[in-house]
Amino acid sequence: MSDSDSVLEELALEPSIPLLSLSEFYGGNQLPSWNIPNWDLMLKKSVSVAPLLLKIWKQNDAMDLILKLGTRQLRCNRLRLMCHSEYALRELVNGRRELELPEDRVTWEGLERVCKWIKEPEALLERRHIMMLLSAAIFLEMNDLVKQIWYCLDLANQFHDDQAFVISQEAFNLRSNLPVLGLDKSMLGRIECFFLTLVASMEFVQLPVDHICCLFNSDRIAVNSEKEVFFAAIRWLTHDWPNRAKHVLAIMQNIRLVLLPQKFLLDLRESTDEELLNPIIPLPDFQQIISVACSDQTFLYSDDGSIFHGYLYDSFKMSMPVRRPFICHDLCLYHKSYTDEFLGDFTYKQFLSYLRVLQNDKSSWKLLKAEQVDSKIN
Repeated sequence: MSDSDSVLEELALEPSIPLLSLSEFYGGNQLPSWNIPNWDLMLKKSVSVAPLLLKIWKQNDAMDLILKLGTRQLRCNRLRLMCHSEYALRELVNGRRELELPEDRVTWEGLERVCKWIKEPEALLERRHIMMLLSAAIFLEMNDLVKQIWYCLDLANQFHDDQAFVISQEAFNLRSNLPVLGLDKSMLGRIECFFLTLVASMEFVQLPVDHICCLFNSDRIAVNSEKEVFFAAIRWLTHDWPNRAKHVLAIMQNIRLVLLPQKFLLDLRESTDEELLNPIIPLPDFQQIISVACSDQTFLYSDDGSIFHGYLYDSFKMSMPVRRPFICHDLCLYHKSYTDEFLGDFTYKQFLSYLRVLQNDKSSWKLLKAEQVDSKIN
């Protein structure tokens, strides 16, 4: 027999007591009564629900919405899109998980960039396809994104010259998708030293007439002589002369003909050695506008050949022609090094030769500096 067995035998039996439930105790509760105000028993939340939801949302950023554009589909986070898009907030009701977008208002590239933006709203915008992004943002009513894009586009020192022209082209090509009137033309007004390089390109001769007029009417395009603007007009007109002859008057009204060299302006009243000009010169509309320019020059010149600012000028209420910004390109054989220098006239053939130089050296225009000069006759 073990010691434990002997101990057990020596223990007296415990008297039996009734088996009572706690419910039978006084007050029906085994716990004492606490004299604590009721509000102390309410557990307060250590943090608000919103940060917890945001944390869980970020950790489980589900791509739970299918965006359909034609035959293609793109997934994005439903809640993120609804937070940024008034359109999505209206459309995605009752747990809807698919949204079909119209192809005539939204492009695939724009939609991809929208989804990237809602995931990283603080990311910098890319210039590439920025018009497609704007088109999609406007349709989806993403006001914050639209404001961000416009802020970037308003930075004229960032979007000018070649960048401005690219945006103009994109806006024009998206004119059915992008309900922003005039953006394609307003961007043309930011072209300066890039102008002659643009004239040397295929895109220039393909521009519509209203874009050409807008470009020629700009006070910012930089040239060495107004004659370069005139020859640029000839290049555009003669590229498709049978269909563009009707636009001669509209185009020439945007050339500052009074700033052309006097002899050249007088030569335009009859046939010249410039073969491409001869079909244009006999046109009544052209002759009419040349006659007006010649008459204006007689009032603008004084006897010594300088601009006339006297009583006669004021009497005829003539507006002083604005000189374009002046540039001098060392790769151009006929360019003057400063505005008052006279190196002789240049021909359309020489102008085309310079355009070929620009075609072979496509970035040389970036070294040019535009100089603002007083209005005066070349």
